[in-house]
Amino acid sequence: MNWVTTALFTIGFYSLFDLFLKFAAGKINDNLGAAIINITSFIVAIGWFLFRWQFGGEQPDVTKPGLIYSIIAGVMVGLASIFFIRLFALGVNLSIGVPQVRVGMIVLGSLFGVLLLKEGVSFRYLVGFGLSIFGLYLVMTAK
Repeated sequence: MNWVTTALFTIGFYSLFDLFLKFAAGKINDNLGAAIINITSFIVAIGWFLFRWQFGGEQPDVTKPGLIYSIIAGVMVGLASIFFIRLFALGVNLSIGVPQVRVGMIVLGSLFGVLLLKEGVSFRYLVGFGLSIFGLYLVMTAK
C-alpha cells in the first residue's frame, strides 16, 4: 500500500472518529468516554499488531526512545480525546469543531516540523501554510 492510499484510509477513519465522537458528546462523561475510546483503540491496535506478527512476519522491534515517545504520544492522544469530547459536549457543531481542530493541528504540526525538526520549506509550502492560517481564522470566526 502506498502512502496516498494509506493517507486516504487515515482520513476516512479519523473522519468517522470525529463523527462518532460528536454522537457520544454530551451522552457520556468526557473522561469516561475518552477512556473507552482509548481502551478500544488499544485493543484494535494490539490485535492488528499480533495478527501482523503472526501472519505477516512483522517483527516487534523496540528501542527505549521508541517506547518513551510512544508512551508520551499515548498520553497526548488520551488528553486530546478528553478535550475533543468536551468541545462537542459544549455544543460546538461538527462542521466547525473538526476543521478548527484539524487545521489547527496542521498549523501547529507544520511549525513543529519546520522549527523543531528543521524540515525544509518552499514558496508553495509557505503559501499553503498562510492559506491554512487564513482558513483557520475564517472557520473560528464563522459564527
